Amino acid sequence: MSRIPTLLQIVWMGLLISLFPHAGQAGVIEARLPTGKVATADFHAGNDGLPAVLILHGFLQTRTFPTIASTYEALSTAGYTVVAPTLSLGISRRNKSLSCEAAHLHSLEDDTEEVAFWVRWLEQKRHQSIVLVGHSFGNVQLLSYLRRSPSPAVTQAILISLVDVEAKQGPQARDRLAQALRDRIIHGNNALLGAEFGNCRKYVSPPAALLSYLNVSRNSILDALARSPVPVEVIMGGKDDRMGADWVEKLVARGIKVRVIPGASHFFDDQYEFDLQEAVLRALSRRPPGR
Repeated sequence: MSRIPTLLQIVWMGLLISLFPHAGQAGVIEARLPTGKVATADFHAGNDGLPAVLILHGFLQTRTFPTIASTYEALSTAGYTVVAPTLSLGISRRNKSLSCEAAHLHSLEDDTEEVAFWVRWLEQKRHQSIVLVGHSFGNVQLLSYLRRSPSPAVTQAILISLVDVEAKQGPQARDRLAQALRDRIIHGNNALLGAEFGNCRKYVSPPAALLSYLNVSRNSILDALARSPVPVEVIMGGKDDRMGADWVEKLVARGIKVRVIPGASHFFDDQYEFDLQEAVLRALSRRPPGR
């Protein structure tokens, strides 16, 4: 004789489904980080025969940023398992971008730890092939992860609009700011300060946290690419005005595979989102065997 499930059983089954989606299912997930903060991500369970993809948004943004959201949708539709986290930046369940003037207590090391956390999260779901996809400054955070001891499950990186950190601030201005930050740290001055950084005229942060990002330079990015333990492909927009005039040439000179989409901006908006999606899918189809 069949039993009718109780309300409690129905609720419990629904919770299990939301936490452990089957192929084709998608939804928002939550996970507690080692710091105690709660991070969120969009997750789609795809086909077992395809690699899992981790997509990371740009600086201070969230996974709902249009470039990330459209790429996530395209990969999900193509059958890939996809996780698109929002970096917490020290805030539980962060669901909106942070302004430049907010108090930024997070560091590049914190971001890198969260990337590692989500890679482990995919591994725990028994994904043995993981591809990293980033947009803009998210690529710096992915490269920081790859410079450490990345999981053997990570087999490829696809970097969209790889940021040129010296396009807005030249190396001299960055060096002066970095030295000023070191001086504050040496003298035990950890008070928040506002400084020009990237696209922010006043980025508010403690000295050590801001210095962690300023330690990234053009040369350190190029070195990280050249020494990457996995194959890297860079996808750039032909009309990306956030890069130095010679940035693509510098990448190519280091032997990096670069695909330029003519007419596209830094964000691949308007009709160029479809060109971007095609480029990402093509790059995935050329994925190498596992390490």
